[in-house]
Amino acid sequence: MSQSIESPDLDDLAREDPTEMAAHIGDDEAVLLVGHGSRREESNEQVRELAVDLEDHLGLPVDTGFIELEQPGINDAIDQLASAVSEISVVHLSLFAAGHVKNDVPVALETARAEHPELTIRNGSHLGIHPSILDLLDERASEVEAELGVDRTEDDVAVVLCARGSSDPDSNADAYKLARMLWESTEFETVEPTFIGVTEPLLDQTLEQVGDEDYDAVVALPYMLGDGVLTQRVHDWTDEFAADYDGVAGSGEPLGTDERIVEVLASRWQEARTDDVTMSCDTCKYRVTLDGFEDEVGGTRDDLVHVLEHLLEGHDGHSHDHDHSHGDDHGHDHGHSDDHDHDHDHGHSDDHDHDHSHGDDHGHGDGHDHGHGDDA
Repeated sequence: MSQSIESPDLDDLAREDPTEMAAHIGDDEAVLLVGHGSRREESNEQVRELAVDLEDHLGLPVDTGFIELEQPGINDAIDQLASAVSEISVVHLSLFAAGHVKNDVPVALETARAEHPELTIRNGSHLGIHPSILDLLDERASEVEAELGVDRTEDDVAVVLCARGSSDPDSNADAYKLARMLWESTEFETVEPTFIGVTEPLLDQTLEQVGDEDYDAVVALPYMLGDGVLTQRVHDWTDEFAADYDGVAGSGEPLGTDERIVEVLASRWQEARTDDVTMSCDTCKYRVTLDGFEDEVGGTRDDLVHVLEHLLEGHDGHSHDHDHSHGDDHGHDHGHSDDHDHDHDHGHSDDHDHDHSHGDDHGHGDGHDHGHGDDA
């Protein structure tokens, strides 16, 4: 017989280590790890690998779903789980909260709730800024220092933290916050935020600016999960800079599938499972009117309302009296779609005999923000 958590215990469980809390969860629950999806199979496989690691970490079944370019999509993944579990907690494999986290995933989840009213579907948060990620970035910088033969305690070392870049100002602002927190907690001379595309400052601009300061060494860190096209661009641009720089310069490795990423994912699951997900709505362009983004209030949710009204009411004469709130459990709902295969057996109960497949990637340029792909 499956066991369930009674709501009075949630506050106590929220204070436990995620793995200890997971031990109290019954066998009728699962986790859905949502990745972006890529044409590069290596990027898709990274999502599956993290799902396996998270499953081992929590001792709970973890499936994967993709926003685009790979299977299964979010809704297909939920369809597969619906026959085996009664509760699903969604965790986002996204570094920052932009359009996919704030719009696409929430839309998919609201559609899934309408199609599976018997399911409890909880929406979690993105990876965000977390002490484990700061620790991992510090380690990545140390690796480059060792390669360059410098030491931040003895040499003037500058770090350039390169994020993907987004059309969402809230997401870009988090890159600045992350850089500041890394600087505050280390002995680097400076930690400068920059971007590989979509917005400025771009990496080559920031490297040029830092180069004028004559630091002993410049360390460029790609703030990306995978070793894809954008990460390679960070390496290439840093190599070009290093060729003309009077000091030494090098670039680090992406975050990858390090166990600290799994720890953050476990924390995000715990927040979702205990209804303790928090996100700032005060600076969200989909929630409030910001100068320059007036047309984006509400995001894609207007279209969703029409879809849901047809699903729930089954008629054409639906009302247009709806609000533009982001939904779910924390003010921004997040949704995904599709289905995939891990090619391994989870050994879950309840005939949870799901299979995890994956698909493709797409290569877009810098000029627009799909938040996709390789290095997301």
